[in-house]
Amino acid sequence: MTLSKNEERRLEKKILTQSDILYFRRQYGKRFIRALRSVEEGRVFRYDFFPSDTKTWIVKGKRNEYVVIPETFCTCRDFYQAVVIAREATMCYHIMATTIAKVRDSFSIIKSNDTARRSFFARWRKIK
Repeated sequence: MTLSKNEERRLEKKILTQSDILYFRRQYGKRFIRALRSVEEGRVFRYDFFPSDTKTWIVKGKRNEYVVIPETFCTCRDFYQAVVIAREATMCYHIMATTIAKVRDSFSIIKSNDTARRSFFARWRKIK
């Protein structure tokens, strides 16, 4: 999800107005509301692994944790079905949540080492 400068300015505000929410709802549908809720509920995380300096974005959904490559890819089913196969959307709400969280600087950073990264990825790769 690439935002215009106008959209970034709207999202940077501490409190979104009803007009802002309606604008994004018209542009991105219900995915925007779900994404904003994820950010506001603190379900967007960036894992920083050392010493490799690898960064991994995770959004906790209703049932699982999803690995997100910002603006590019998500491990959720909606991304695969709606974005890749049907091409009815440009992104899932997890990618949108990551974008919103970055613009609003509203995500948690979890620092860990590269040894722990292997176990995290083993857990994230499991399909439920």
